Amino acid sequence: MAWRYVEARDVGAPLPVRLLSLWRHRRLWRRMAERDLRQRYVGSTLGLAWAALTPLVSVAIYVFIFTFIFGGRLSPGAPTAEYAVYVVSGLLPWVAFSEVASRATQTMGEHRSLVKAVVFPVQILPLCSLYVAAFSQGVGLSVVVGLAVWLQGGLPPALWLLLPTLLLQLVFLAGVAWLLGAVGAILRDVREVVQVALMLGMFLTPIFYLERDVPLALRRLLELNPMTHLVHLYRDALLGGVTGSGLQHPWSLPLFAFVALATLLAGFAAFERTRVFLSDIL
Repeated sequence: MAWRYVEARDVGAPLPVRLLSLWRHRRLWRRMAERDLRQRYVGSTLGLAWAALTPLVSVAIYVFIFTFIFGGRLSPGAPTAEYAVYVVSGLLPWVAFSEVASRATQTMGEHRSLVKAVVFPVQILPLCSLYVAAFSQGVGLSVVVGLAVWLQGGLPPALWLLLPTLLLQLVFLAGVAWLLGAVGAILRDVREVVQVALMLGMFLTPIFYLERDVPLALRRLLELNPMTHLVHLYRDALLGGVTGSGLQHPWSLPLFAFVALATLLAGFAAFERTRVFLSDIL
């Protein structure tokens, strides 16, 4: 792929204007993300097919483990496949979050030649991992939606909730990518810190266990985790009709919307402050 110099505009514009101006670089962002995705599987026999096969195999493994081995249930007499949907619908957004957070910390170092040598919209670099994570999650989510439709004998009544949920998740992950991209460019050890935080955060997000089984004090801590509310939205969309109670977490949508927008603005602001001296520190 041939790179061209990109004109630097809106350098002194207000922060919201600079954020919105990134829309004109959407084609460049997509081409770079696709290039990174191809490079990840270069030399493998199946190539890009692994990007689709990996989430499919992961979903199949977890469905098998929690359905046929653990035999978990959301309630006595409930089908085990319902519990499998419960687990996977929480696991998919967490894996996407982990992918973006892990990759963002090293993105600027991997592309230091672009940052130092050319006039380039470096704001799109941390977002490349977002493209890859969205693709993999989309493949896995299609399987989970199919399983939820099979369980309920039709489209779940709250399936419409997936649209705002996916949009808010992209907004949230973009903010996380910019924030960790800025921090990772300054502090090289942040990658290891993020890995430990992700390990801990996975158990502080109700993915494998039911929140009603958690002590009340710890349950309050779970509610402070933004990923908890994102998982709530996915489960309400996919399992609301199964439980018969519709939306079980009505406050998760406005709460996560606020957190997503705040993270986006904070992450972009942090990255813009760091961008002016990136070429000096990389």
